[in-house]
Amino acid sequence: MAPHAGKCFHGLTTLIGIHDSVQTITGYVTWVSEFSPVVKGPEIYVDEVLLWLFYHLGLCYKIVGQFAMYIGGKDTSHPNLITIYRAYHRQTLPEIAVLLQITHTPAFSIESLDFVFVPYYYRHGENIYYTVRHGDISIAVRMVCVDCVLPCGPRSILNLVHFMWSTFAYYCGNYAIVV
Repeated sequence: MAPHAGKCFHGLTTLIGIHDSVQTITGYVTWVSEFSPVVKGPEIYVDEVLLWLFYHLGLCYKIVGQFAMYIGGKDTSHPNLITIYRAYHRQTLPEIAVLLQITHTPAFSIESLDFVFVPYYYRHGENIYYTVRHGDISIAVRMVCVDCVLPCGPRSILNLVHFMWSTFAYYCGNYAIVV
């Protein structure tokens, strides 16, 4: 059973709406905590490309757990796994169907990343594991799908973070990397 069984994210955009309202009143002031990555170099590059890629695909997702804590300087050891929580609603775009293994594909490339599917750990609509490569850099990526009532995109990310922290804080800690 998935860690999110029985819980559904609604896909709302209320928190980004509040954030946008605050910025229109106060200029560039923000109430969302930000941090600059402490770790630089090859360890962060795949993470940055994944964030960029998922944003441009219009996905609602967040990088959480030990990798986020490592990048933020809260964990000193490199975990060799990026955990991504993603709002899951059946999508028909070809890239997304392949990424979520709706269209089973053992290996594929999107932009500068090569994805190699790891079927041993796969659970349809719940967990998807890949080895992701960019040049000489290789890292394991685990995508955990959170059931979503409505299709949603990047404007729902803050609501997804709030949903995850208020529902499953023990799975992902209170560190997340989002765009």
